[in-house]
Amino acid sequence: MDSSVWIDFFSSAPGRAGDELRRMIKDAEPFALTGVVVAEILQGLTRDITRMEQYLSQWEMVEPRGFRTYREAAAIFRLARSKGVSLTTIDALIAAIALEHRASVFTLDKDFSRIARLTGLPLYPLPAP
Repeated sequence: MDSSVWIDFFSSAPGRAGDELRRMIKDAEPFALTGVVVAEILQGLTRDITRMEQYLSQWEMVEPRGFRTYREAAAIFRLARSKGVSLTTIDALIAAIALEHRASVFTLDKDFSRIARLTGLPLYPLPAP
């Protein structure tokens, strides 16, 4: 799950993604976070940091399995660049971790749609309104 969904979730007026995450939590639907997403969420906080750390720590973490994950992230980055698509290193790494773990990515970030077209990365479908 990408930080964009969590940002929507924590918003004072959550959209469909925030509502879907709320449903997933309520229904105890399994999902996982990556360390880089946790870092992105926590770095934006200005209050309730300890409470948010405890809250986020309750979900499973999926992490890079080693050198090959980073090699795959770099390959995704280079492939995108060769097609004229600009990505961040973090998004390429999240995609590589998801592919490695055969996980879909729940995101609002359009860069992941571009990555999915290039790599076959599965994306979590946002339910229709």
